[in-house]
Amino acid sequence: MTRVSLEVLRVGACRHLECMAARGGRWRLVDFPALCGLIRHPTRGWLLYDTGYADHFFTATAGWPERLYRTALPVELPTNEILGTQLAAWNLRLADIGTLIVSHYHGDHIAGLRDFPAARFIALQADSAPFMALRGKRWRATLGGHLPGLLPDDYASRLTFAETCPLRDLPGWLAPFTQGFDLLGDGSLLGVPLPGHSHGQLGLFMPDADGRPVFLIADACWSLPALREGRPPAFPAMLLSAERQRFHHTFNALAGLAAREPAIALLPSHCPAAWQEYQNER
Repeated sequence: MTRVSLEVLRVGACRHLECMAARGGRWRLVDFPALCGLIRHPTRGWLLYDTGYADHFFTATAGWPERLYRTALPVELPTNEILGTQLAAWNLRLADIGTLIVSHYHGDHIAGLRDFPAARFIALQADSAPFMALRGKRWRATLGGHLPGLLPDDYASRLTFAETCPLRDLPGWLAPFTQGFDLLGDGSLLGVPLPGHSHGQLGLFMPDADGRPVFLIADACWSLPALREGRPPAFPAMLLSAERQRFHHTFNALAGLAAREPAIALLPSHCPAAWQEYQNER
């Protein structure tokens, strides 16, 4: 089995009510970090899972109706959290990232795509097709948390659909998740569909990330403690989900996995508790 290494980076944050992330949460404003995964593969080099925020987000939301997005979800991107700045701390340049895996197309996950003019992209066709159909439909896109202007102009020519990768059986203990797309062909990065929040959200299971299994679950939940307690997001937050019934199915499947297999690191994209827990256990 090919071992990879994983660093989880905070690339900006938005502020919203804590109770939106989980039913029964407190009625207070908190930061929801935008986390991305920096992955090192022994032969394929450096990859990213999502990008978090970038200056392109502020450009894309400068006018109306897109400005509604950052009005509803105020965003902060300190200089020290800019992705390029953090990569430099690893002696990396943006050009060193060869592959970028897109979990889904909400603005807080793809804002930095334009900073990687030579990278290849991997995403689910099930999510890409509905997003591409939003081009020119600015109100509809904005109300769904989508900003088509964040895509590089040549995005389609550099995109590989995860569905074209070979299917591999997942370990039995990951049930009810049974198969994943072998994104690199060696079993190190397995793309697992986690539909509901978006039409085809792509989770990433790494059987061996620095010696332990890790499952990046994007926005299948927003709070790992709430997932462990079986508390899904509040109803207003669910209005942003593409398919609410499928969201609950995915959420419940992950909640069962978290209860049965505490050794696996489950990492949602916006949970500071999960991020801190992962850092502490390394």
